[in-house]
Amino acid sequence: MSAQSLARDVRDFLEGRVRSKDLDIPWWAPLLSAAGLVAMVTVAVLQREAAGEMVLAGLVITVPSLSLFFIPNTGEWLKHHMWAVDLIPTLAGSAWLMSQPATAFWPQHDFAPAVLVPLALEMVVREGFRTGTLYAAASAMVMGVFATNTPSGVGVHFLLLFVGWILGLLILAQMRALRAERLAREQEHSRATEAERTRIAREIHDLVGHSLSITLLHLTAARRAVAEGDDPDEAVSALTEAETIGRRAMTEIRRTIGVLSADGAGTAPLPGAADVVRLVEEGRSAGQTITFSSSGDLSRIDAGIGLGIYRILQESLANAIRHAPGAPISVSLAVSDGVRLSVQNPLVGARRGVGVSVGEGSGLAGMAARAEQLRGRLSAGAEESMWKVDLVIPPHCLVRKVLA
Repeated sequence: MSAQSLARDVRDFLEGRVRSKDLDIPWWAPLLSAAGLVAMVTVAVLQREAAGEMVLAGLVITVPSLSLFFIPNTGEWLKHHMWAVDLIPTLAGSAWLMSQPATAFWPQHDFAPAVLVPLALEMVVREGFRTGTLYAAASAMVMGVFATNTPSGVGVHFLLLFVGWILGLLILAQMRALRAERLAREQEHSRATEAERTRIAREIHDLVGHSLSITLLHLTAARRAVAEGDDPDEAVSALTEAETIGRRAMTEIRRTIGVLSADGAGTAPLPGAADVVRLVEEGRSAGQTITFSSSGDLSRIDAGIGLGIYRILQESLANAIRHAPGAPISVSLAVSDGVRLSVQNPLVGARRGVGVSVGEGSGLAGMAARAEQLRGRLSAGAEESMWKVDLVIPPHCLVRKVLA
């Protein structure tokens, strides 16, 4: 195994352990902390005369602390209460070290009290504010009892312990900020995914609803032609037109899914305001009486706004054909400072004299959602003997600026 491969395996292992402990820290942070602790304990042990006894004290400190990183998460309790493994041993081992004076070398700078500084920092980061603060307070008590004869003075070590506690809090705050940011990103991704699914479903709903309505009109005309013994060419023509509408719908479904998908597989543009004429002609070719009027420059309408207008008209025509078959439909589209789309047809059957709110039914709810996305106002309902759909888009959301 090469050195590069070994280093990669070590890094992968450490990253896995960091994730398993729910720690938002770099993979090298535990390695650096462990190396610093071992170095400080080693110096503290070498500063004392009773080397064998002090080596045992050093092991009491380092073994439980280092083993935490390698203990598997056998339960949820241990995962969130790792302090139960090393809190008492590290404090006891540090007290044992400090109980012996540093006389072997460099006695004016005793490292034994300083051992508690990285341990307190790690406890704050690993266990949180409450447990980390309790550990720092307990470390201060141990220093106050066993480090009174330190040549450098216990006050210096208290200051170092305070600095370690503060650094631990800073790292903890950074970890929590990273977690909050990650959670916000995940939630935003989920919302965006759901919105995209809803948008695609709405596009398909409008497209299929309109195409089926027109196709059914042609099929009805063909059935009547056959049943009444009229010219068979009329029935063939109606069936041919129904087939054409169906094939066109399939093509547009594929194009819509391609354009709206994440990989942008579609290449053809989605329909816009200029395509409303084609919608009207499709309805007329199926035998529906539709009057259409437009004013203003449709090319001024932005592509996104145009798509919304197209879909709202598509759904309006499909609803009119479905609920008032054969009734004349009036469509007007005006572009001036803003855009106004009006669709109306006589009420027939169960809807006569009954008002229906915008939120009633998936089609109307979809139209309302589109209008909201366009920052426009939509009203749909019965007025006297007419069913009216009125969409108004204000000037500030309208339009593509015309270049001079």
